[in-house]
Amino acid sequence: MYKKILLPIDGSECAERAGGHAIWTSNVSGADIVVLYVVDTYFLRSAYLPNFRGELYDSLQKEGEKVVERFRKKLEESQCEGLCKGVKLKTEVTGGKPYEEILDAIRLENIDVVFMGSTGKHGCQKSSTFEGLNRTLFGSTTDRVLRSAKVPVVVVP
Repeated sequence: MYKKILLPIDGSECAERAGGHAIWTSNVSGADIVVLYVVDTYFLRSAYLPNFRGELYDSLQKEGEKVVERFRKKLEESQCEGLCKGVKLKTEVTGGKPYEEILDAIRLENIDVVFMGSTGKHGCQKSSTFEGLNRTLFGSTTDRVLRSAKVPVVVVP
């Protein structure tokens, strides 16, 4: 059975629902949950002023800490219908390319299964191209993790 679950979160509804599935699975299997928030540093390259780039990263890091803390509080306040008892939670906020950080966490944390949302917080953006249709079904991060992970990935819509 599973010993360690990875739950990448970004504050989106899909990630929230994936969290519920991770909690349920943890309750059934006794697995620990590693909650990971990744500040996407790709967008920081376009910040021309180094001081602004640093301030922007700090702001995004704080937002990630808030998202992780909200998830932790959900567990502590037992808003997960009695399934939270005994769930061991480790949280991490890091920066980089989200899919790379998720794949690194799988390896470094010896993860057995990943629960993640089908799309992230920008998943409502749609395009008329086939690529856009694919991204409507799975976000780019989820797609890359699905293609590269060596462990099961449970995608929650």
